[in-house]
Formats: sequence, structure tokens, C-alpha cells
Amino acid sequence: MGRSPLRSALREMVIDEEEFFDPKFDFDFTDLKDTEKYYRGGEVYERPCGWKRYALKVLDKYPDGNAWLGERGFCTTTDSKAGEWPVSYHGTSKIGAQGIIISQFKAGPGQVYGRGIYSTPYISEALPYTKSFISVSTGKNYQVVLQNRVNPQYREKHNNSLYWLVPIRDGLSERQEEEIVEKAIRPYALLLKQL
Repeated sequence: MGRSPLRSALREMVIDEEEFFDPKFDFDFTDLKDTEKYYRGGEVYERPCGWKRYALKVLDKYPDGNAWLGERGFCTTTDSKAGEWPVSYHGTSKIGAQGIIISQFKAGPGQVYGRGIYSTPYISEALPYTKSFISVSTGKNYQVVLQNRVNPQYREKHNNSLYWLVPIRDGLSERQEEEIVEKAIRPYALLLKQL
């Protein structure tokens, strides 16, 4: 049996798939349509229906444990777990996703609501920020979005909560910025969708 086109496109995303991905937590949302409301971190969670999720290796990665992830194992629940952070989406490019997965988010220049890292709780709002790519191995066109958890203590909500900003002020050292990012926003999956 051959590789799936999405798996082939994923292999083009990073240098070492075994180092960065955790396939036992992958999930195929491509044919799902939600009929219930889901919550993560006490906020509505819009599941990425229509997308294939490739889980990143994040269990035990951070010094503060795994509560932020709302560990569920292999079960799906509609409610939040104690200590978990809400889910957000960050539209990006193939190269952008690779850089974020290998290192972490970096603050962009000042935008509409200030300097920092932007994401949204709605995957449809992340789509205009994606840059599609053509897979070398399949010849097909894909979009990429990162699925994240955002620490509500570090997040600002803007435009009726359509956009979430982790503000990072100017003048911080690179290490100080990295420390804020690690405490504030953590990608835990890469989402791919064939166009």
C-alpha cells in the first residue's frame, strides 16, 4: 500500500519527521462535520473539520507539565479539562511552519493590535494568512495551518475575539522573547488540507 498524498506532503515539511511528529495522536478531520459544541480551556473549540491533523511531539516537552494540553489520551470529549489552554490557529506557509516547528514562534513586527504573535480560535480566520504550496512528491496543492494552545494569562483578545495576540514588547532580548513565547503559545499540531 502506498503513502497517502497528505503524508507525502507532510514529509516535505520538516527535516526529521521522527524528531518532531507523534503519529499516535494524528487525527483525520477531513470528512467530519461537528454536530456538538466542543470546549478547550473553557472556550469554544472549533475543530478543524476538513483538515488532516499531524500531532507534534509535545508531551513532557515543557517544564510545567502537560495540563496545558488537556490530556485526553485517545478519547474525544466536548468539555474542558482543568488547567488546559484554549485552542488557536495560525495560518502560515510551508517554510513558516517548518521554522516554528523546529524552533518556536517569533514575534512579528508591529501589526494592527501591536507587536507579537497572532492567532485565532477560528480556522476560517486563519486561512487568509496561509500560503499554499505544491507538493514535490504528489504535485498537489496544500494549505498549512498550525494548531496551538494559548495561555489565557498572556493573551489579548481583539476584534470581538476573532484575533488573539500574545503581545511582545520591543526592546526585549531574544532569550526574553523566547521565554514569553514558551509560556504563552505552543503549537501542538500541523494541519494540512489539499486544495
